[in-house]
Amino acid sequence: MSKQLYRLGPLLLVVIGVAAALAARGLGLGELSTPGPGLWPFMVSILLTVTGVVLLVIDDPADYEPWTRGTLGIALGLVSLGAFILLFQAIGFLVSAMLMLLFWLRIFAREPWRWAVPLAVIGALVFHLLFVEALAVPFPDGIVFAPARG
Repeated sequence: MSKQLYRLGPLLLVVIGVAAALAARGLGLGELSTPGPGLWPFMVSILLTVTGVVLLVIDDPADYEPWTRGTLGIALGLVSLGAFILLFQAIGFLVSAMLMLLFWLRIFAREPWRWAVPLAVIGALVFHLLFVEALAVPFPDGIVFAPARG
């Protein structure tokens, strides 16, 4: 089994590609002259699926590096991005960005608390100013900018 473990990534690409193609098809593909909202996601998901199939067939296991402690760090980074997305939807951008930056500064950059906290707060504020104020990206209000109730 361990000799075939390298096929897990391409197989995951195929599964995600097929699922995305089905979801995009549900949005409506339209026609070439009048494309529907699902046409572009459908094309990208087909490309992803084909790439996964090609990798399943011709991928060389010698191209892969062995699993190390660094691999765990990459997995932890991906899990923390997932947590950021969930927090972003639940409590808004500013607090979730600050928590994410704080986590990454402490865990990955190994910054001391005296640097990590102010950098995380300032970084989250800069991102907020850039995306919400300068670029007018409509983020959810969250717990900091929630409208007053009453």
